[in-house]
Amino acid sequence: MTCPGAGRFRARLTGFDTPESHEPRCAAEAAAARAATDRLRALVRQAATVEARLGDLDRYGRRLVGLRLDGRDVGATLIAEGLAVPYTGGPRVNWCAALG
Repeated sequence: MTCPGAGRFRARLTGFDTPESHEPRCAAEAAAARAATDRLRALVRQAATVEARLGDLDRYGRRLVGLRLDGRDVGATLIAEGLAVPYTGGPRVNWCAALG
């Protein structure tokens, strides 16, 4: 992610979880991850305003970021479209089991 004044850094968007694109555990997870990534990129490209609330670093050194596009939380959009699930910490979804 690149933000004015903060430069370029690795980020973890907060409030939702999507399938893993890095080392997916099955083909269904890989396909769902591509769909979520493509949709996120499209949402960012189409947004008139992008608001990133920068937080602390997670245990992997990624900046925790709350992302709003045109005033709407990006996680809420991805969740509503079935591309993500709510996430506030703890065990993550087993996407391979969830996707069948």
